[in-house]
Amino acid sequence: MPVTPVTTARRRNGARLLVAALAAATLTAGAGTAAGAGTAADSRAALAKKILNTRGITLATVHPGGRHAASTARQNIVDTANGKGALTSPWSDKPNRRVLLDTRMLNGMLKLRTQHNYRISVSEIVGGDHSTNSRHYAGLAVDINYINGRHVGSGAPHRALMAACKRLGANEVLGPGDRGHSRHVHCAWPRR
Repeated sequence: MPVTPVTTARRRNGARLLVAALAAATLTAGAGTAAGAGTAADSRAALAKKILNTRGITLATVHPGGRHAASTARQNIVDTANGKGALTSPWSDKPNRRVLLDTRMLNGMLKLRTQHNYRISVSEIVGGDHSTNSRHYAGLAVDINYINGRHVGSGAPHRALMAACKRLGANEVLGPGDRGHSRHVHCAWPRR
């Protein structure tokens, strides 16, 4: 096929379209790119705002083990809704750190209410004191101490909620009968 000015122009336009398509795909692909991080942050903030506006999800404003208003479950979600990391407690194994909450955990928390119809009270997210390598400090875990108005360990339907957490992707689910979890359910999502 002879190369003509028209053929050359078509090839250049095709190459430009290909470069533009690759650039657009890179920007929307996600992991590691600034645009991908922005998309994840937007999604994280949007989920946190939904949690704040969903009746039936109560977020603790105090800690059972100490005073630090900036690291309560409620403040963790407020900070996330405002595009900031959630703050760990000063007495924890990972003190005073900002942690990005995982969207799978946020989505799971929301769906416990919206899909599984549980009224829940969240006692801790990244705040409080947990084991040194706890997924709480990675923004992957949530502790729930009340289910449908009943305290865990005092007749709350914790086994059913634990099964729901597993269906929502949590792979570390602990509650009454597990050491250190007699008064709350711990749901944690896998590390990436």
